[in-house]
Amino acid sequence: MPLRVPTVRLTQRISPRAFTTTSRASLNEVGNRSGEQLEQKKQEQLKKQEKGEGHWHEELASQSEAKIAADKEHVKDHDKHMSDLQQHTAKKGEKGELS
Repeated sequence: MPLRVPTVRLTQRISPRAFTTTSRASLNEVGNRSGEQLEQKKQEQLKKQEKGEGHWHEELASQSEAKIAADKEHVKDHDKHMSDLQQHTAKKGEKGELS
């Protein structure tokens, strides 16, 4: 009589948490700006650049662009800079511009 070897069946188990997602940071345009307002600001900026008078317009930037510009800013007097930022934030708060 031949020896019988039991067969083993392997089954694949997929846990309910096998597929997960995480939120990712993405470019985010915020603010209550209409297309006409943005276009007007862009045209103003282009005219100034042609004259050599162009400068940064934070209202045209995405959040990520504004954060990068802030990171690159060189501050000589930290205490004065912080005071200016606090006053700027307070003014925006009084106008209801903070979200």
